[in-house]
Amino acid sequence: MKKPLWYEKLERWVEGDSPSLPEPQAHVEKPQAERKEEAPVQHGPSLLRGAGGMAVYRLTTAFGILCCAIFALLMLATVAYLPRFGDADNAPANETSRRYIEQGMQEVGATNLVTNIILVYRGFDTYGESCVLFLGATAVIMLLEADRKNTSRKDRLDLRRSDALDEEERSQILAHITTVLMPVIFLYGVYILCNGHLSPGGGFAGGSILGGALILCENAFGPRRVQSFFNHKVYHIIKVGALILYAVLICYTIYVGANGLPNVIPLGRPGSILSAGIILPINVAVGLEVACTMYAFYTYFGRGEL
Repeated sequence: MKKPLWYEKLERWVEGDSPSLPEPQAHVEKPQAERKEEAPVQHGPSLLRGAGGMAVYRLTTAFGILCCAIFALLMLATVAYLPRFGDADNAPANETSRRYIEQGMQEVGATNLVTNIILVYRGFDTYGESCVLFLGATAVIMLLEADRKNTSRKDRLDLRRSDALDEEERSQILAHITTVLMPVIFLYGVYILCNGHLSPGGGFAGGSILGGALILCENAFGPRRVQSFFNHKVYHIIKVGALILYAVLICYTIYVGANGLPNVIPLGRPGSILSAGIILPINVAVGLEVACTMYAFYTYFGRGEL
């Protein structure tokens, strides 16, 4: 059986047969090219020069200060009318927390009360956080995507050369270790993702693990290996589909609860994996959203493309 190339190099290095390093050479200073003195930049006429410009500047400054002062007064007045923190007569302290604790499992079906609050009772807030992730990844793609409109042919050639160099210098040790650990990491991420209604975890934690697994896979095997199962088209289908699924489920929950209608989605038996009604699909949707966002940030900041 033929030995791998990396094993032969390691064996030669252990036995002392590896080529020696080149001898250091004396430093020779190269003559600097004569710099041409650049002409100073000629600025155009400023709009703030003169009496009229200064009047406009002072007027806009005063208007900005006035708007900030009005906003600060409104915020202070709003805080003054809020109930005092910890007061026993506060309605939230008497009703909301007791409702979450005493009836959370019966109404939502999850044994993890924190998940009940985050994904159902305050699910609209969590949906807003998912929208922030979606918009953040979309903004990064719009600004950093390397296409023909914002990159030249030389930039694309440099990117290809960099990818080819990374392929040659990629660590075989990292690749072999990742081959063993990747199934375990993905399985653990799916476990955390699907057990958020039963134990600590859920969409954000599981999605972070899955996103980190994608980043590790790219570092170990290169972007081409990841693109074989997670390309640009798959990314958009998963990201948009997960957000739409979350929107449909949370809108259905709000509509049913606000109108006192019966919930047709069964809650299941508390403590089992198929329980808690809409929480399990919502956790999956949030986890996919987080994983796509993490991987998009990494690859677009580094390469400008998936």
